[in-house]
Amino acid sequence: MFKSVFSFEGRINRREYFLSFIIFSAGVSIMDPIVISILSGYMNTETYAPVAHLISAIACAPFAFFYFAQGAKRCHDMSTSMWWQLVPFFGLLLLLKKGDLTRNEYGANPKKSGKNRNRDTRDNSDDHYLSTKPEENPYIETRNLLKKSKLDGLISEDEYNEKNALLDIQEREYNEKKDLLIRKEEVDKIAKPILDNLDKLVIEGIFTQAEFEEKKKELYDRLLNEFNHSRRIKIANSYSKKIFHPFKK
Repeated sequence: MFKSVFSFEGRINRREYFLSFIIFSAGVSIMDPIVISILSGYMNTETYAPVAHLISAIACAPFAFFYFAQGAKRCHDMSTSMWWQLVPFFGLLLLLKKGDLTRNEYGANPKKSGKNRNRDTRDNSDDHYLSTKPEENPYIETRNLLKKSKLDGLISEDEYNEKNALLDIQEREYNEKKDLLIRKEEVDKIAKPILDNLDKLVIEGIFTQAEFEEKKKELYDRLLNEFNHSRRIKIANSYSKKIFHPFKK
């Protein structure tokens, strides 16, 4: 709570915004009479009231900037532009309305714990990657049914070969998808601790959300390339052993 209070990056929840309002109100309420009291020793504050209030406003400016920055982050929590807080009574909406439950373009949900926040980062990212676990090969049973249909005389040999060739294409596509999912699971295991650390830097305001997304994509692309390269080497080694050691089990 209250990290990078003068930054406009990130999100805060309703509780932190309410406390920010208390700090702002208390700060201005205390600072203004103190400044006026000090100035009264050097000038007639009634005669020079505009000057006195201007100096008081300058002294209270840090509190106003703090409150505006916190309001901006509260707007971000609702996926709203920070300039909406300039609309009269919009502050009531900032105090009452819940923020987005998941990560949005401004960052992670500030109400969640670090563990849940990081999981949310992983769950709501990588739209260009598949996210479902591979299932059992459904074509084994289909091939058995097709073969049984041929044996029962329901289809001819040519029809069997034609349908079997179609199954070959479908099964190859399925295996490619399954292989992609397996690779993604392996890459996720490596990427998770790296992205967790980067997510903390986003929360601290060191990185923006856009920078996080860019770094995340670069990381996944690099890890997938390394995984594919490693897999090709393993396949090549496997073939090499079969060629040079044909009788070795």
